[in-house]
Amino acid sequence: MSQRCKSPVLWIDLRSSERSATLLELFRAAFQIENLDPHNPVFDHRRITPCAICFDFDYPDMHGLTLMRELHERHPLLPIIMMTEQHSESLMVWALRVRVWEILLKPMARSAAEYQIGAISRCIEEAAQDPTALTAASPMLRLPEESRFHGSSLETRAVHPALSYMQLHLGEHITEEQLARFCNMRPLQFSRMFKKAYDVTFQEMLQQLRMKEATRLLENPDLQILDVALTVGYRDHSYFCRVFKKYLGVTPKTYQEQLLSQNMDEQQTLKQAKLYAVANLDTLPPQEADSWSRSRRPG
Repeated sequence: MSQRCKSPVLWIDLRSSERSATLLELFRAAFQIENLDPHNPVFDHRRITPCAICFDFDYPDMHGLTLMRELHERHPLLPIIMMTEQHSESLMVWALRVRVWEILLKPMARSAAEYQIGAISRCIEEAAQDPTALTAASPMLRLPEESRFHGSSLETRAVHPALSYMQLHLGEHITEEQLARFCNMRPLQFSRMFKKAYDVTFQEMLQQLRMKEATRLLENPDLQILDVALTVGYRDHSYFCRVFKKYLGVTPKTYQEQLLSQNMDEQQTLKQAKLYAVANLDTLPPQEADSWSRSRRPG
């Protein structure tokens, strides 16, 4: 049986570190990848007719974002796919205004990434026959995660502005008095209403939000623990480590090392499987086969 011809996409690697998360191999399984030089991003129209441009970022800088805008202006009919580890509201707004077609937030569970890339591939194939397919809502479109905190109760509606403020200003010093004024309440009234709405105090909620963001940041092995602590609002490195261990059971350094070890194990297993595939072997040795099987399970 002949293999399906893969649609070509232009790939621009703008990650600052090769150890940063990438979806390149999963895209390579679905598309024909044509790598472009970030400093001279041109391609031969006579040789290739790309169906999309993929920008692979970890944390975008001015050069990368400017290049994205320029390529969109140069090739307005090509959909832009942006991959980034920066979960920033301002970046999302900017990407929306530049008309980025799809945004993938890394790191992603393998099963979720495969599903979304498959959906992107099908949409691009449909667009070859019907260009309006590119204007359809993303197949992975879902409500913002913070919407799970929303409710219909009077208390929730009254203190929700405070929760939104915390989510957008995790790195800043936040006081109960400040949030109370933000909700047009007295501090004692705000404290009681917040506890009734979310069943935790505002300080507990703030710590939970900060720890969640800290775990996401620690997935980048190049980030220093102190930088993570400062980013999520802790000026005292030791206090940050104590709070982190209280919630996660391990120190931030151990958590980061465990993630790095897990990623290296998965990469080694994938490399081993590819070697056996290239050698046309039907099966892996028992130990590798079991490891490969586990790595293919949904995340």
